[in-house]
Amino acid sequence: MRDTTKTTAQEVLAAAWPVMLSYVAVGLPCGVLAAKAGMTPLMNFVLSLTFLSGGGQFMMSNLWLAGTPLLSIIASVAAISTRFALYSASLAPHLKRFGRGQSLAIACCYTEEAYGITLSRLASGDEWTARHALGLNVCVQLTWAASCAAGAALGSVVDIPTAIAGFAMTSLFIYLLYAQPHTRGTACAALGAVVTVALCKWNGLSGAAVPLAALVGVAAGMASGLLPRRSGGSTGGDGEKPAASAEPVAGGDTQ
Repeated sequence: MRDTTKTTAQEVLAAAWPVMLSYVAVGLPCGVLAAKAGMTPLMNFVLSLTFLSGGGQFMMSNLWLAGTPLLSIIASVAAISTRFALYSASLAPHLKRFGRGQSLAIACCYTEEAYGITLSRLASGDEWTARHALGLNVCVQLTWAASCAAGAALGSVVDIPTAIAGFAMTSLFIYLLYAQPHTRGTACAALGAVVTVALCKWNGLSGAAVPLAALVGVAAGMASGLLPRRSGGSTGGDGEKPAASAEPVAGGDTQ
């Protein structure tokens, strides 16, 4: 039993440490922004352990500092948090082989990165158990909470410009956008969101810019899927090669 526990801990740490390092880099500026919005390190720590979306934490602080009405902040954070419904839907088929308690341990408390690692391990058939998933969640969540609390403590004693700390959120979402599949749907969603934010800013509707941009972006992405795709070319309508054109690999299979 001791050897098994040690092996599980080693496997969890091997998967978790890159995420933990990235959480330190992003959590510190998140805490700095929260401190400027009036939150103490303890408040930051508790919020980070109980709130689902790290991007939502960034957004709350940024919008609060910008004087955005409370209802608009709630709507904005709710809009960007709807992605977790998609995460749950993609994870659910892989939980059928686990019992109810183990499924809850895997699914009830995951961040984006922990979700990605767990989904990849379950889909590939690796020996990834509920203990692995829960250990991963605990490691990354505690790292995030401690980093945010440390950032809040730093922000209370060091005057760090809000624009610099706030750009961490902007750069995070730029990276998330770049990491998405480079398809027509992604391009339409991004373009729709950008145009909506610009129009709202120009017309003095800054408080409604983010929730409206999220709704328009989703609608644009979905609408792009209804457009007819080009046929007869080497690429499909989304700019991706059709499966039939993939190069065969050893054994006759395709990847």
